[in-house]
Amino acid sequence: MAALAALSPSSGPQAQIAHEIPMRSAAHLAERRFTAWRGRSGRRYVASVFPVHDTHALTFTDAVLLAVSPERTILAARESGPFGVAAAMSRWRDTVALAGACEIHVHLLAEDGASRRAALRDLMPEA
Repeated sequence: MAALAALSPSSGPQAQIAHEIPMRSAAHLAERRFTAWRGRSGRRYVASVFPVHDTHALTFTDAVLLAVSPERTILAARESGPFGVAAAMSRWRDTVALAGACEIHVHLLAEDGASRRAALRDLMPEA
């Protein structure tokens, strides 16, 4: 699994890496329930934040799931699929937890499969 460095948008050539950005509208909340990521393209992806072992994060269908490390980097990402296949999702969550993920960020605003695949390409590092 590739890890991404958390960089500011003005970091020169490496600005091609996705990074987390704070959400001013959610700054007043006692707990961090929402966040946003800026993709390599500059597009912003709002996501709900769940602890890695919160099974609710795996119940969403047609979502983009981001496994996030304590250092605020994306360790892995995937689509949840149209039916939220429980066994496959649990295996993925266990794998990313072992790799150091502490949270699952769920992006629900991609309206179709093509949009979800585009978000995954934008948020993950180029191979």
